[in-house]
Amino acid sequence: MAVGQIFSQRFSYGLHALAYMATRPAGELTTLPELGRWMKTIWPSASEAYLSNVVQQLTRGRLLRSHRGIAGGYSLARAASKITVRDVVEVLEGVDINRCGLSLDDECPVAGRCSIQRRIAQLEEGFLHSLQRVTVAQLATDIVPTLPREPSDRQGKKHKKKPKSKAVRP
Repeated sequence: MAVGQIFSQRFSYGLHALAYMATRPAGELTTLPELGRWMKTIWPSASEAYLSNVVQQLTRGRLLRSHRGIAGGYSLARAASKITVRDVVEVLEGVDINRCGLSLDDECPVAGRCSIQRRIAQLEEGFLHSLQRVTVAQLATDIVPTLPREPSDRQGKKHKKKPKSKAVRP
């Protein structure tokens, strides 16, 4: 396994989205197109459809809040300093340290008698505890929330098409 492959792409999209939103001023909403443009500055092949799915999961997991309407968008559901990497893992990866790695059933066939499973559970809990010490606010300090200019935006000004002048016949 290569470095960086413990977490899924879904987790990476989600953590980046939350960190970007944490850079926005309090109360300012982030739209999905804005978030998608920013993600493409990191990963040019980032999928806005996939990002939309991840944002919906973060909203259902109560890490984001959805604001409807013409001026709607998304905001963090609580302060970035109160959202941990563990929270993101639990929402997007579905962590259950009590699940038996040997069984496809909900119950472990050797419940409590397996020393290996007990040790793995301890390791997983230690790992999750370390993730709990890192917040989205801490990760956001390294984010540069610069968006590429929109196609119609040149030097920060949107140009309107000039009306065609009517030819005057003598």
